[in-house]
Amino acid sequence: MTVSLAVDNDIALITIDDGHKNVINHEVLDELEHCWAQARAAKCTILQGRPGSFCAGYDITVMTGSDPTAARDLGHRGGKFAYALYSSDKPVVAVCTGHAFTIGAVWLACCDVRIGEQGAYKYGMSEVALGVAFSAWPLQPMKARLNPAQHIPALLHSRIYTPEEAVSAGFIDELQATGGGAARGLEVAAQLAELPQAAYAKSKHELHKDALAIMAADLGIEP
Repeated sequence: MTVSLAVDNDIALITIDDGHKNVINHEVLDELEHCWAQARAAKCTILQGRPGSFCAGYDITVMTGSDPTAARDLGHRGGKFAYALYSSDKPVVAVCTGHAFTIGAVWLACCDVRIGEQGAYKYGMSEVALGVAFSAWPLQPMKARLNPAQHIPALLHSRIYTPEEAVSAGFIDELQATGGGAARGLEVAAQLAELPQAAYAKSKHELHKDALAIMAADLGIEP
């Protein structure tokens, strides 16, 4: 199994670990979607990667291959999981203990609190550099979370950021020492789990509803 789920004290912990770079393909998404569905009863969910890599992005052989339909299908499926994160009526915390590229960076943007770790890691949206044009759906959470001054360099120029730069750019909210992300993620999740759920859900929906409408239309999701 590449994706695992553990639930303790109303907090669900979903971990992606393929033993390498956490490349996203349909098999990983099968497991990720299953774990996400099983975590629905929890009051808060943590999404984390493996040491060294939160997510290296989609399988590049698919996304830049000769079959545009396969690339679109994989991209949209990752987008639908992004929509699930962004529309979640319960808090979602991301713990990024390594690199975060393309869909990994988008998933970070869709989480409510994003915790990174210090290290020789990189963050970036390299789609344009790879010859892949953005559609509407990934730009919604990215524009909402990135520092506006970084929209052009991050999204159009495919700039790569260090963890320290990623905080000011808006890829993550805070930076912990190496090895400290998991404990901080549990601490934050426990705090968020105490918030009144109905008020949280309604307020989050109001905050994100315009962006979610654009994402749903682009991804073919029935809101």
